[in-house]
Amino acid sequence: MADIGLITNYALLIGAILLAGALSGYLAEKVGIINIGIDGMMCFGALFFAIYSSPLLKMSNYGPWMMIFPLILTVVSTMITGLMHAFATIKLKANHIISGTAINLIGVALATFLNAPLGSLLYSGSTRLQSGFNDFLYMGNSIYGSSLILFLLVVAITVILYVVMNYTRVGLRYRAVGENPNAVDSQGISVFKYQWIGTLLSSAIAGLAGAIFMFNVKQFSGNTQGYGFLALAIMIAGAWKVEWMSLVSVCFAMFTALSTSSVLTNLGVPRAVSFSFPYIITLIILISFSKWIRPPKHEGIPFDKSAR
Repeated sequence: MADIGLITNYALLIGAILLAGALSGYLAEKVGIINIGIDGMMCFGALFFAIYSSPLLKMSNYGPWMMIFPLILTVVSTMITGLMHAFATIKLKANHIISGTAINLIGVALATFLNAPLGSLLYSGSTRLQSGFNDFLYMGNSIYGSSLILFLLVVAITVILYVVMNYTRVGLRYRAVGENPNAVDSQGISVFKYQWIGTLLSSAIAGLAGAIFMFNVKQFSGNTQGYGFLALAIMIAGAWKVEWMSLVSVCFAMFTALSTSSVLTNLGVPRAVSFSFPYIITLIILISFSKWIRPPKHEGIPFDKSAR
């Protein structure tokens, strides 16, 4: 029973991280903005969350419900990276890949550089930033810990996003911007407004993913172990559809949780092989369905009002 509880909690946590990261890419690319800077934005989110949650670690009676305050602050603060990416890609019409790569490099470099000095400043001599909320993950190996709360939070965001995108006028316009922005502009709708909003929302959700990542580690190492790039792969494997992205995220998280447990090892599967299962399955999905996977038609192309 203990193993089932641990596996379930870990799967819920990884699923929340990956699904939030995939939604981040989805929100940007549906308005034509390629965002490969998700991993860097997640690094910023993890850094901000470690900073904002540090005062709570000094309190003797803080509980898991208090995580809402650093989560909100982290989401808002990480939107700075969205402003950077939007300014480069929308205002300056820079190459989206280069801008995203720059954010990835800045995020990892800044988080790594500030990790030790901030750790020693905020945690009385520690060499790394820390997260105290992972103490509330398991609640005695049951599935009623912070991992379930965080997973349900991301699921709620996913459901809201699915409804808005598919059943509202705003969602229709949002998706149309990434497919045919000139047609949207011809109706008097501001394409640039939707692109700015989409990029800022993308960075906010990436910041949330980075904050959730901090629940998985006791000490921050300055990176998010490549989960942002995995989220991009999941977004593509899910064909830019919320429901498929959710399914792929959950499946990947389940296989990852199993690979880190003793279940497969007890069955005679080498640990190195079990660790590779989630990645192999994701590659198989990408290869098998690549013929039918189509990104938004206008992603990565700067919008030009005169090109009607």
